Amino acid sequence: MQFKSITALGAAALCAAAISSAQAAFPDPAVPVRIVVGFPPGGGADVLARAAALGVSKALNTNVMVENRPGASGIIATDYVARAKPDGYTLYIATPGSLTILPSLQKVPYNPAKDFTPISLLVTMPNVLVTSPNSGINSIKDLIARAKTGKDVTYASGGNGTIGQMAAEQFNMMAGIRMRHIPYKGTTPALTDVASGLVEVTFSDPSVKTLVQGGKLKALGVTTTSASGEFPGAPPIGEAVPGYELTNWYGVIAPAGVPADVVEKLNKAFAQAMANPEIVKQLAASGMTATSDTPAQFGELMTKERAKWADLVKKADIRLD
Repeated sequence: MQFKSITALGAAALCAAAISSAQAAFPDPAVPVRIVVGFPPGGGADVLARAAALGVSKALNTNVMVENRPGASGIIATDYVARAKPDGYTLYIATPGSLTILPSLQKVPYNPAKDFTPISLLVTMPNVLVTSPNSGINSIKDLIARAKTGKDVTYASGGNGTIGQMAAEQFNMMAGIRMRHIPYKGTTPALTDVASGLVEVTFSDPSVKTLVQGGKLKALGVTTTSASGEFPGAPPIGEAVPGYELTNWYGVIAPAGVPADVVEKLNKAFAQAMANPEIVKQLAASGMTATSDTPAQFGELMTKERAKWADLVKKADIRLD
């Protein structure tokens, strides 16, 4: 009996040591951490991912790579991450669309509330309403007046169920107009057609700043209640449409089931990255405010956002185009 007891204790000790060793092994320098982005290169989520990858790589002392998997308004990449091994090596730049909006518009192949592990909120930002400098639309009031004449006024978005579509549909409802939705496969092609005049307007993330500064696009307003220093001359849309307000955000998530110690390490690494002055400056140049929070806080934000957008989808009778 004594021999068996010692053997059992020895086995338990070996098991505990193995678990401790496995936990300590993250991250394994031989295995790169992948940050998946659900949109093409050049958009706000991609800009954030590449900035964060540099900071997280330093914080974890390992290789971090960005992988773009565009399509279906982020659903393809979101589903891919949901099915990935929950070891912390596959992460996703979470945007409102596939996690908090699309589940109210269509059936998605994952459960947004159960199939992911929140890691941290990373940035907040306004959306910016932009048009071509040659559109003849010089203000929010001009846009509303044009739409109320009965003309076919169109707006572009980075895809069905994206925050850009929600910003426009909220604007439609509150301004009492009906702009027609033209969905694209990502922000970049949407901005290209707005700049060329094929589509009148779009609600973009702040990565559009360089196009505005270069005279390719004109900023009409921002969705937040305060003006943005990155877009001088673009007032809060709420000044023309009382009560209008929307704050965009991006964060990072992992598949469900990632061990708690790994989640903690990742949360600290991203918090360190978002506090890095160089990264803060780089993101600010794209109109993003770097931030961080706990996994529980980020999970709560996504839960609240799902309820908010489900309510708008119902009230505005939003349907996929």
